[in-house]
Amino acid sequence: MSERLARAVCVYCASSSRCDPQYHAAARRLGEVLAEDGRTVVYGGSRIGSMGALADGALSRGGRVIGVLPRFLRDLEISHDGLTELHIVEDMRSRKHLMLSRSEAVVALPGGCGTFEELLEAITLKRLGVFLGPIVLVNTRDYFAPLLALFEAAVRERFMDARHLGMWQVVAQPEDVVAALAAAPAWSAEARRFATL
Repeated sequence: MSERLARAVCVYCASSSRCDPQYHAAARRLGEVLAEDGRTVVYGGSRIGSMGALADGALSRGGRVIGVLPRFLRDLEISHDGLTELHIVEDMRSRKHLMLSRSEAVVALPGGCGTFEELLEAITLKRLGVFLGPIVLVNTRDYFAPLLALFEAAVRERFMDARHLGMWQVVAQPEDVVAALAAAPAWSAEARRFATL
């Protein structure tokens, strides 16, 4: 596993350019906020959609931005050419692994199935005591409400323990992310003791 970078934050977000502009604005603001706090942004490496807005926001504040992009997406010419580092990997699995293994925290912005997959993998790894860092969801336009309701249903139906609901924090706007990262409750590898119910 790659060495985690101190104060590096893995950000999951979308490449869609057709979503409401509020999502792109929130992504850009998150990049600004993280850079202003001296944090490195680790993300998917694209120049379009919320991904591009996030990177542009961080770079505009002098932040360090590390992109991780599968080779087939670079071939589509969607890579951001202004990043501090751009790592080209063979496939999506390698991308997810490198992004998370280089980071000490995760922030999820609204996105589609790729974002859901990344976020749920990070939550699963935290549940199993493999990834122990904070996970923060930026709930722009109340986007994550259905997912949060699904998690609560999973607890009610005893697929998850109520303690698992403490694995992530939810904030309304990017400006709240840094405080949420700092206030996130500690999570121990011992949590794997109640990973299966």
